[in-house]
Amino acid sequence: MLAPKPDPAEDPGFAALKDAIIARTGHHYYIDKDYLLRDRLDRRLLATGCGSFSDYLALLQQPRRGPAEWQELEAEITIGETFFFRHQDQFAALRDVIFPDLIRANAHRRSLRIWSAGCAVGAEPYSIAILLERLLGKDLRHWTIEIVGSDLSARALDQARAGIFSDWALRGMPPAERARDFTAMPDRRHWRIADRHRLRLRFAQHNLLDLPVEGGSVDWANFDLILCRNVLIYFSPARIAPTLAALARCLSPTGWLMVGHSDAIAALPRHLRIVELKGTIAFRHPDQPEAAAAPVPWQPILPPERPVPPASSGPPLPISPPPAGRPTAEPGRRMAPPLAVIRALANGGRLTEAASACRLAIDADPLDARLHLYDGIIAQAGGQAAVAEAALRRAVYLAGDMVLAHYHLGLLLLDGPVPQSGRRSMAQVIRLCTDLPQDAVLPESDGLTPRELVEQVRLRLRAWRG
Repeated sequence: MLAPKPDPAEDPGFAALKDAIIARTGHHYYIDKDYLLRDRLDRRLLATGCGSFSDYLALLQQPRRGPAEWQELEAEITIGETFFFRHQDQFAALRDVIFPDLIRANAHRRSLRIWSAGCAVGAEPYSIAILLERLLGKDLRHWTIEIVGSDLSARALDQARAGIFSDWALRGMPPAERARDFTAMPDRRHWRIADRHRLRLRFAQHNLLDLPVEGGSVDWANFDLILCRNVLIYFSPARIAPTLAALARCLSPTGWLMVGHSDAIAALPRHLRIVELKGTIAFRHPDQPEAAAAPVPWQPILPPERPVPPASSGPPLPISPPPAGRPTAEPGRRMAPPLAVIRALANGGRLTEAASACRLAIDADPLDARLHLYDGIIAQAGGQAAVAEAALRRAVYLAGDMVLAHYHLGLLLLDGPVPQSGRRSMAQVIRLCTDLPQDAVLPESDGLTPRELVEQVRLRLRAWRG
């Protein structure tokens, strides 16, 4: 029989434990989220056999067992959701402006030093390695490229070193790109990054709070590019300014700093200037000249693929045979593809084909709210905000309790001209999730539970308010 879970309100050790966690990790995100922190702590208390938060804090303070348990706890409380080439605008800026500028500035010594801070399981630094291979082409062998990925979680770094990723983490990469840079695992649902990319990376456990105020180790200095995206949202306002100042001191004289869209930037150090780029911003030392968009060509390593014909003239989408007893399509009319085909096309980056397949399916079954949901998600991924909003509103109209439709509509509206509408959609997500079993998997969510989705919503709303 399991011991009853300790109540934070009744256990005086909870407040001390929370203070210790925030002080060590900088995760100010949990300052007003006892329910989320408790959920994560409950799993560690169960794993360690501790009967109270005070007992668990005492375990963390033990010289022998404490360091290993801190690693387990840090992995538990860190949100590691990531995927390859996340935030297309930022990677377009890296491809078209930042890396061409750095390649020109460092052509005499042919070396680049890059740091991905808060890299989680490694999708970001591996994306950088792939991008540089495309840009430099055959010249890559003449360059010394050092890419360092750091994270607080030792468990995440172990996954990063293994270099194995799910289909979902590669959802933005077309099939030809996957085949070039990954090897399919035997289960056909996971992919291993090519060794040529893996060998260019070095991973190190590191806490951004350990960056010194002045000076510091050469291991964390002279970087040509520092990526610290979607990390500062966890920090308190008082921590953001000194952390950014410390990161600025880690840059080379011609270096660039890029933070996430959701990260607070009001406290940027005065000695860095903002560089406005298409769809995003970056930062560098004020004495550097303006960087122009780049003449560096995109150079595929492998021979070019055979041209792919337009979707309208290509072979028909793979269609499953109709169930027995169901009438077939009229002669000359294509049958609607099943939802699994639409998802596969979208996850493979074939957005035009996915959108066509989705419209064909909607024509055949216009009252299926799931089809309108995917119609909206595909349009959103393709940058068609108005089309996406209309489709997602149709999904909400047809199925008012479809949590993912409200969520994607909220994401879209928060970035639009009337963000308050997005906030109302997110509030509806929270209300719907509250009435559901917290450990159940939400339909069309790729494994998210109501509890996890609410956590993502609250994090997004906090960043929006910031």
